[in-house]
Amino acid sequence: IGQPFLRAYLLAEHSDCPEVENIFENTRTTLTNRLVRRLAWNMPFHAEHHAFPAVPFHLLENFHMLTRPHLRVTAPGYIAFHKDYIRRLRR
Repeated sequence: IGQPFLRAYLLAEHSDCPEVENIFENTRTTLTNRLVRRLAWNMPFHAEHHAFPAVPFHLLENFHMLTRPHLRVTAPGYIAFHKDYIRRLRR
């Protein structure tokens, strides 16, 4: 039952990111609300998680404040990402 939601969630993490070595460019951080972040163990801070996997999930929000200037690919939420993604596919 959860697989469609998981696929939509995972699609936002790397889809349409540049294929480069810089983790802050090839992985997306999704800026979403506190409930979604809590349910996902702060994994919407995905670029931060990949760049520094030793940072525990409960510190990723604070760590995001330090890394935010370096992020190159973000989305203002999962719904916004998918609307934009579908719009680009239709072109």
